[in-house]
Amino acid sequence: MKDGIERRALLLHLGEVMETVACLLKREAGQRSVRRLAETDTSLASLPLLEHVSPRMTPVEFAQRASAAFCTWPSELLEAELNREELASTVQQHLFAGNPDGWRAYVAELRVEVPWFGEGVAVLEAVAEPVWEAVEDAPEADAPESSDIERASDSETTPRESVETSERIYPSWPWKPGT
Repeated sequence: MKDGIERRALLLHLGEVMETVACLLKREAGQRSVRRLAETDTSLASLPLLEHVSPRMTPVEFAQRASAAFCTWPSELLEAELNREELASTVQQHLFAGNPDGWRAYVAELRVEVPWFGEGVAVLEAVAEPVWEAVEDAPEADAPESSDIERASDSETTPRESVETSERIYPSWPWKPGT
């Protein structure tokens, strides 16, 4: 019975996160952080998750990270055996990378309803730039200039035969006249 109550609490938390994302995306925030928005908007101030995320996180970034952090929760919560570490580690990696204090506060808050949440997940210490931002801001290396992949590949070094000039696989194909 206790397992069902804990799953229910996690499902309700998932709903709160989705509500938070929806509320943030309704705002015309520009580049203001979610924390700054929560300080000035009473409806956002009542959403406790915003207190724990990075103080620089924008609403769009929060929506992206929260989506990545919680997208597996519905299917995980339906499994016969919960993968507790997976539930917590995806949230930590996507929402709290480089923010160990926020992670600890988030876990402490969620443990009121789900005492085991975050157990077995090592706290990732602060780094100069969170992994998520480093990947987002990385320039594309050697991206082809052309959107046509065949033309952008090594076509000069390995010439390809045209389908029209090569021997046919099936000699009875009707759309290739003359043979």
